[in-house]
Amino acid sequence: MNLRVVPGLVAWVSCLTVTHACGPFFPDTVLDKPQAALGVPPVSYLAGLYRMEGMPLPSNRGEQVDATMLSQIPLEAAELSELWKREGLSAELIAQRLQHYTGVRTSLLSNLTDIGISDFPTQQGAAAQLPERPLGADFPADVSDYVEAARLYAIGRSEDARSLWKGILEKPEAERRLRSTWAAWMLAKTAPTQGECLEWYRRVAKEAADGSSDVLKLGPAAKAWLAPFSEDPIAALHDFYEVFRTGKTSVEVDLRRTAEEMMANADPETLAKAAADPLARHLINLHLQAAFDQPREGPITASDEEIRWKPDAWLSALQAHAPLPLDDGSRIAWALYATAHFEEAHHWLDLSVQDDPLALWLRAKFDLRAGNLDAANQHLSESIKKLSAAGDWNPSQWGDDVDNDLRDVALDQGAQGRLLGDAGIVALAREDYSQALESLRQGGFDEDAAYLAERVLSTDELLQHVRVHAPKWQSPEPAAVPSDSDHEPEPERHDIDPAECLTVGEDSWYERITRDNRLRWQLARRLARENRLGEAGEFMPMGLRSLWAHYVTLDTAAHDQTLSAQARAAIVWRQARIHRHWGAELFSTDTSPDGGIHGWDFEVTDLANVRSFQDGWSLDWEAESSPYAPAEFPGERAIPIISRDEARRVESHPLPNTGRFHYRYVAADLAWEAAKLLPDNDPQLAPLYNTAGQWISGRDPEAADRFYQAMVKRCKETDLGRAADKKRWFLQELEPQGELSELPESLLPKSPPVE
Repeated sequence: MNLRVVPGLVAWVSCLTVTHACGPFFPDTVLDKPQAALGVPPVSYLAGLYRMEGMPLPSNRGEQVDATMLSQIPLEAAELSELWKREGLSAELIAQRLQHYTGVRTSLLSNLTDIGISDFPTQQGAAAQLPERPLGADFPADVSDYVEAARLYAIGRSEDARSLWKGILEKPEAERRLRSTWAAWMLAKTAPTQGECLEWYRRVAKEAADGSSDVLKLGPAAKAWLAPFSEDPIAALHDFYEVFRTGKTSVEVDLRRTAEEMMANADPETLAKAAADPLARHLINLHLQAAFDQPREGPITASDEEIRWKPDAWLSALQAHAPLPLDDGSRIAWALYATAHFEEAHHWLDLSVQDDPLALWLRAKFDLRAGNLDAANQHLSESIKKLSAAGDWNPSQWGDDVDNDLRDVALDQGAQGRLLGDAGIVALAREDYSQALESLRQGGFDEDAAYLAERVLSTDELLQHVRVHAPKWQSPEPAAVPSDSDHEPEPERHDIDPAECLTVGEDSWYERITRDNRLRWQLARRLARENRLGEAGEFMPMGLRSLWAHYVTLDTAAHDQTLSAQARAAIVWRQARIHRHWGAELFSTDTSPDGGIHGWDFEVTDLANVRSFQDGWSLDWEAESSPYAPAEFPGERAIPIISRDEARRVESHPLPNTGRFHYRYVAADLAWEAAKLLPDNDPQLAPLYNTAGQWISGRDPEAADRFYQAMVKRCKETDLGRAADKKRWFLQELEPQGELSELPESLLPKSPPVE
């Protein structure tokens, strides 16, 4: 995950490497980990660099470079255009010259990439077709000479090209300003020896520093090539950082390598100078924090024999030569905390700026270790207040499924999410359930938040919470899919037509769920499970509201004793079918047992079971029953402990059904009630039993057996009943039973006319 070159550091990392199995990515959870609040957050080194500049982290690494060098041509053209405008040329003439220039440069730069320190590719192709002196006298002399040299180099006349580039540098200063840095750059790239190459790079930097044109940022790039050969690592850090400021983010590798080599060499004089140099000090401290952000449930313990490394020489240099309190001393404190040097970490917290948000966050972890929930809550609240005031506050989850060009954004947002996750854990321990729900939800811990919404808060508390924090349904935004993506765009939301919701081949319903919409939907399904059907409709997703209204109408009609038994059977049967095919969307839980948080495709951790162990828990997948048991070791102890009130609340808010896919069983129960209303040997009875039994037979043959038994007993005078008796099971080849014939016309919804 991080760059590590120092041998001791590499050994440190080897014992912490996390291996990820193949399979779907699941967002992280915190409430199933007894010491999650003590953990070390992910760190984006690149985000730290941007903050040093006072800039927000861009949405990608900013180096989506053209496969060739063609992307530089517009910069060259813009510079020439400004020159000619100052000289008073007409717009038409400027456009003609730029068109010619662009064509020539395209011929020279197509299919070229920059290879290395003293390598520049050659190609003939279109360049071979260019005439001698392709720009002519209409262009500044140094520009014309540079392009002619590029043409000569492209066709293999490298010595003639180098002579022309040297000639540019011999011109008077006023006559070489446009292309002197370029000429020196090409002389470096085509130099026969490394020594000469480095001399030309120094000339590039000098020309740029003296004011020559450098729209391509060749001056900083030359410093980047020179820096690895510098005898002064502090100067190298400055040079690499200057390159970063031009937008070349890949130089972070060079910055971190230089910092690591300084730590490995531990030269007292060099470290003293670095500690007194603000930029070098910040770069080294940032690197150290990022080097120790390995994801784990909590900090490693002091008993881990493998972890003994800490930068003693650097710490001594900081204390002796850096101005105290350290404005970024919290980064050092985090690195020490992550490697179980807790006393030293606390010491450096005391030497840090006290209201630094990273320092406040780490203080909260020490508060938790001391059992002081109120202090932890206060420090976390202050840290969140400061960090959330920044323009790049967008907490979410860090995950291994993130595209590489978005990795640093995801890391940074993941750290923000972890901060809110810690706040949620502390709020839960303090029995501030509404705040816990909101912190976990906003931090991206959807599964943990769903546990609070479905099991800890009462239904009425959740209702009040939703009215305050998610008062309206949010129109979902369409998914953004890059033009070069291999993925299909996600489908738009569509309303479910009750008249067609049970037709064969109906596509599954889809709705892009925002955080607030998900909370409203959790409330809707909880109300539905608790038979508060009239209240649930307000909170159902927009696309499901017509279907839900139809279901409620059916439920009301099913209790209408003025209707015939056959009519009520038809009503309850339609209700059962909706429950079977739309039960997940209308009645399921997002947490255990249904796993709606993962699209109902995977089982989720039963947090109610896990957190019943107030003092902590151990995990044993080979256990015959539950894999969870009371904690045995210090690392399994719950910090903070689980409040008794949380456990009491879970017990007082039981689920009506605790089995996975319970809505299918409820559907089967409804079908059973519908069957009771039909007479024996009714032609629709056997298909009903046959259909409903197969809803659960694959998962639970024993539960389905009652449908088979009833089918052969109550339908023994029908062909289907006898066929089932002969087969000794359901008739899989039989088409599912559709609507029963006595369904009142008024309850059969009609699709709106097609316009």
